[in-house]
Amino acid sequence: MTRAENRAEQYRALAEDVCNRASREPNPIVKAEWENLAKTYVRLARQADDSRNTGPTYDPIQDMLERARN
Repeated sequence: MTRAENRAEQYRALAEDVCNRASREPNPIVKAEWENLAKTYVRLARQADDSRNTGPTYDPIQDMLERARN
């Protein structure tokens, strides 16, 4: 599995987790925010899939890991 495939799978897992949280959220405003976050993770997964051919444009998980190391 390439790094982009691994990253895409991580984003898909995050999207699934967030969707699950949204489905249990009683507050409609918070639920909408969870749903928006899930859509963002799906877009990032697609971007990671596409980056296998073009290179990543921005990888927030990698950025977060690099900042944590410093």
